[in-house]
Amino acid sequence: MAGETLKPAPRGRWEKILPRSFGLLLFLATITSDLLRENFGFWGSTTMSFGAFGLGAFLLVRLAAPQRKERLARDAERGIIECAIRYPDSHPGSNRHLWLPGFAQVSRGAIRFQPDLVGEGNPAGTIRPFFDVILKGPVEPPAKRPTEVKRGWHIVALETDEGLLHVAAGHSSLKLLEDRLGNQKA
Repeated sequence: MAGETLKPAPRGRWEKILPRSFGLLLFLATITSDLLRENFGFWGSTTMSFGAFGLGAFLLVRLAAPQRKERLARDAERGIIECAIRYPDSHPGSNRHLWLPGFAQVSRGAIRFQPDLVGEGNPAGTIRPFFDVILKGPVEPPAKRPTEVKRGWHIVALETDEGLLHVAAGHSSLKLLEDRLGNQKA
Protein backbone atom coordinates (compact mmCIF):
# COMPACT_ATOMS: atom_id res chain seq x y z
CA MET A 1 0.00 0.00 0.00
CA ALA A 2 1.60 3.30 -1.08
CA GLY A 3 2.10 5.82 1.69
CA GLU A 4 1.29 3.40 4.48
CA THR A 5 3.10 4.13 7.73
CA LEU A 6 3.20 2.84 11.29
CA LYS A 7 1.78 5.38 13.70
CA PRO A 8 3.48 5.19 17.10
CA ALA A 9 2.09 7.38 19.87
CA PRO A 10 3.46 10.93 19.70
CA ARG A 11 6.25 11.93 22.04
CA GLY A 12 5.37 14.10 25.02
CA ARG A 13 6.55 17.68 25.47
CA TRP A 14 9.42 16.82 27.83
CA GLU A 15 10.46 13.90 25.64
CA LYS A 16 10.85 16.31 22.73
CA ILE A 17 12.74 18.87 24.82
CA LEU A 18 15.18 16.40 26.41
CA PRO A 19 17.47 15.51 23.46
CA ARG A 20 17.58 19.11 22.29
CA SER A 21 18.37 20.56 25.70
CA PHE A 22 21.79 19.03 26.41
CA GLY A 23 23.63 21.34 24.01
CA LEU A 24 21.90 24.37 25.50
CA LEU A 25 22.62 23.21 29.06
CA LEU A 26 26.28 22.68 28.20
CA PHE A 27 26.48 26.13 26.60
CA LEU A 28 24.87 27.76 29.66
CA ALA A 29 27.20 25.87 32.02
CA THR A 30 30.24 27.05 30.05
CA ILE A 31 29.08 30.70 30.01
CA THR A 32 28.15 30.58 33.71
CA SER A 33 31.53 29.10 34.56
CA ASP A 34 33.21 31.94 32.69
CA LEU A 35 31.13 34.57 34.54
CA LEU A 36 31.77 33.05 37.99
CA ARG A 37 35.48 32.49 37.44
CA GLU A 38 36.52 35.89 38.87
CA ASN A 39 34.72 35.32 42.19
CA PHE A 40 35.25 31.59 42.70
CA GLY A 41 38.33 30.70 40.67
CA PHE A 42 38.57 28.20 37.86
CA TRP A 43 37.76 25.00 39.74
CA GLY A 44 35.06 26.52 41.93
CA SER A 45 33.20 28.09 39.00
CA THR A 46 33.59 24.96 36.86
CA THR A 47 32.29 22.73 39.67
CA MET A 48 29.26 24.93 40.33
CA SER A 49 28.41 25.36 36.66
CA PHE A 50 28.64 21.69 35.74
CA GLY A 51 26.83 20.76 38.94
CA ALA A 52 23.98 22.98 37.74
CA PHE A 53 24.25 21.27 34.31
CA GLY A 54 23.93 17.85 35.96
CA LEU A 55 20.98 18.99 38.06
CA GLY A 56 19.21 20.44 35.00
CA ALA A 57 19.81 17.26 33.00
CA PHE A 58 18.59 15.11 35.90
CA LEU A 59 15.39 17.16 36.23
CA LEU A 60 14.68 16.96 32.48
CA VAL A 61 15.17 13.19 32.51
CA ARG A 62 12.84 12.88 35.51
CA LEU A 63 10.16 14.95 33.73
CA ALA A 64 10.46 12.96 30.48
CA ALA A 65 10.52 9.46 32.03
CA PRO A 66 6.78 9.20 32.89
CA GLN A 67 5.80 10.48 29.45
CA ARG A 68 8.06 7.92 27.77
CA LYS A 69 6.71 5.09 29.92
CA GLU A 70 3.11 6.07 29.12
CA ARG A 71 3.86 6.38 25.38
CA LEU A 72 5.53 2.96 25.25
CA ALA A 73 2.58 1.41 27.11
CA ARG A 74 0.09 2.94 24.61
CA ASP A 75 2.19 1.61 21.73
CA ALA A 76 2.45 -1.86 23.30
CA GLU A 77 -1.35 -2.07 23.54
CA ARG A 78 -1.44 -1.66 19.74
CA GLY A 79 1.45 -4.11 19.21
CA ILE A 80 3.99 -1.41 18.24
CA ILE A 81 7.51 -1.47 19.67
CA GLU A 82 10.54 0.79 19.34
CA CYS A 83 13.48 -1.31 18.20
CA ALA A 84 16.47 -1.70 15.90
CA ILE A 85 17.08 -4.56 13.47
CA ARG A 86 19.97 -6.03 11.55
CA TYR A 87 20.68 -9.06 9.38
CA PRO A 88 23.53 -10.89 11.16
CA ASP A 89 24.25 -13.25 8.25
CA SER A 90 24.92 -10.40 5.81
CA HIS A 91 28.41 -9.29 4.80
CA PRO A 92 30.16 -7.45 7.70
CA GLY A 93 30.29 -3.72 7.00
CA SER A 94 27.35 -3.79 4.59
CA ASN A 95 24.25 -1.68 5.23
CA ARG A 96 22.22 -4.78 6.07
CA HIS A 97 24.75 -5.77 8.74
CA LEU A 98 24.42 -2.39 10.52
CA TRP A 99 21.65 -1.67 13.02
CA LEU A 100 18.61 0.16 11.63
CA PRO A 101 16.45 1.93 14.26
CA GLY A 102 12.70 2.15 13.85
CA PHE A 103 9.35 0.80 14.93
CA ALA A 104 7.82 -2.63 14.47
CA GLN A 105 4.25 -3.82 14.61
CA VAL A 106 4.12 -7.33 16.02
CA SER A 107 1.31 -9.77 15.29
CA ARG A 108 0.99 -13.55 15.46
CA GLY A 109 3.83 -14.97 13.36
CA ALA A 110 4.64 -11.69 11.60
CA ILE A 111 6.45 -8.39 12.12
CA ARG A 112 6.18 -5.21 10.07
CA PHE A 113 9.20 -2.92 10.49
CA GLN A 114 9.52 0.72 9.44
CA PRO A 115 12.77 2.68 9.93
CA ASP A 116 13.00 5.90 11.94
CA LEU A 117 16.11 7.43 10.42
CA VAL A 118 15.67 10.87 12.00
CA GLY A 119 15.09 9.56 15.53
CA GLU A 120 12.11 11.84 16.15
CA GLY A 121 9.58 9.04 16.59
CA ASN A 122 8.06 9.48 13.13
CA PRO A 123 8.94 6.43 11.05
CA ALA A 124 9.27 6.95 7.32
CA GLY A 125 10.13 4.82 4.35
CA THR A 126 8.99 1.44 3.18
CA ILE A 127 7.46 -0.98 5.65
CA ARG A 128 9.36 -4.29 5.61
CA PRO A 129 7.14 -7.26 6.39
CA PHE A 130 8.62 -10.43 7.89
CA PHE A 131 6.51 -13.57 7.90
CA ASP A 132 6.80 -16.99 9.54
CA VAL A 133 8.64 -15.36 12.45
CA ILE A 134 9.95 -17.67 15.16
CA LEU A 135 11.61 -16.36 18.31
CA LYS A 136 14.98 -18.12 18.61
CA GLY A 137 16.20 -16.57 21.86
CA PRO A 138 18.64 -14.02 23.29
CA VAL A 139 21.88 -13.02 21.57
CA GLU A 140 25.07 -11.83 23.26
CA PRO A 141 25.47 -8.08 22.80
CA PRO A 142 28.55 -6.82 20.96
CA ALA A 143 31.53 -5.69 23.05
CA LYS A 144 30.87 -2.08 22.05
CA ARG A 145 27.24 -1.00 22.04
CA PRO A 146 26.25 0.55 18.67
CA THR A 147 24.65 4.00 18.93
CA GLU A 148 21.42 2.73 17.35
CA VAL A 149 21.02 0.21 20.17
CA LYS A 150 19.86 2.22 23.16
CA ARG A 151 21.23 1.67 26.64
CA GLY A 152 19.30 -1.08 28.43
CA TRP A 153 18.13 -2.77 25.26
CA HIS A 154 18.64 -6.50 24.77
CA ILE A 155 19.04 -8.45 21.54
CA VAL A 156 17.07 -11.49 20.39
CA ALA A 157 17.32 -13.60 17.26
CA LEU A 158 14.30 -14.24 15.07
CA GLU A 159 13.99 -16.76 12.26
CA THR A 160 11.97 -15.20 9.42
CA ASP A 161 11.05 -15.91 5.82
CA GLU A 162 14.04 -13.70 4.87
CA GLY A 163 16.51 -15.52 7.12
CA LEU A 164 17.95 -14.72 10.52
CA LEU A 165 17.12 -11.30 11.99
CA HIS A 166 18.44 -9.67 15.16
CA VAL A 167 16.08 -7.32 17.01
CA ALA A 168 17.26 -5.01 19.79
CA ALA A 169 14.60 -3.56 22.08
CA GLY A 170 13.73 -2.79 25.68
CA HIS A 171 12.58 -5.41 28.16
CA SER A 172 8.84 -4.65 27.80
CA SER A 173 9.13 -4.74 23.99
CA LEU A 174 10.87 -8.11 24.11
CA LYS A 175 8.12 -9.36 26.44
CA LEU A 176 5.56 -8.30 23.81
CA LEU A 177 7.56 -10.15 21.14
CA GLU A 178 7.53 -13.29 23.29
CA ASP A 179 3.80 -12.97 23.98
CA ARG A 180 2.84 -12.42 20.35
CA LEU A 181 5.31 -14.78 18.68
CA GLY A 182 5.42 -17.46 21.33
CA ASN A 183 8.56 -18.75 22.96
CA GLN A 184 9.39 -21.31 20.27
CA LYS A 185 13.14 -21.70 20.70
CA ALA A 186 14.67 -24.18 18.31
